[in-house]
Amino acid sequence: MEKWWESINALLVESMVTKGQVKRAVDSSQLAFRPRFHSEMKLLRDHQLLTLVFSAGLYDVIHWTLDREAAASDNVHVVSNVMKFDAEEIIEGFCGDIIHPMNKTARVLIDSPFWSHHQRRNVLLLGDSRGDVHMADGLEVEEIICIGFLNVHVEDSLDKYIDLYDVVLTNDASLSPVENRLQQIVKGAKNEGSF
Repeated sequence: MEKWWESINALLVESMVTKGQVKRAVDSSQLAFRPRFHSEMKLLRDHQLLTLVFSAGLYDVIHWTLDREAAASDNVHVVSNVMKFDAEEIIEGFCGDIIHPMNKTARVLIDSPFWSHHQRRNVLLLGDSRGDVHMADGLEVEEIICIGFLNVHVEDSLDKYIDLYDVVLTNDASLSPVENRLQQIVKGAKNEGSF
């Protein structure tokens, strides 16, 4: 898996992709977010709930997309593959170790500058692959709730996802159940005086 990921990244470098090209691709994309995405991000921002986007994708693409959607704020952190550009803004490689689906675990997080500044006891983990359920492996947490998104091959994969995740949402479902759970967490924290 790592060799495949490295070969894809090498193609980006060989193609001399520029920062401007990547930004224009993001700006012109027809990316659609799940229903309730914006209200969920507002809830997280309003209550300054630490939000981590942990991805095997490209940091710059994720960050620019969040900016475009007015979803980037100081409580949102992206841990992903950071493209390194030269003085002419042409990609020349990537910073640090490559994050790919098979190594996307807490080990990568613990080594990141983001993680060293935060002490969190509880995790609400959202993932869309069978491997994503392991993103928090290695973290010392009191409680973890795992919500899985199953978008393709639903009939073939549903039983496997149900075994892995606490809750499974299928077919590009709304984020309403996640937002409702977050509201319960916020209410409980306020009642406990944690906020």
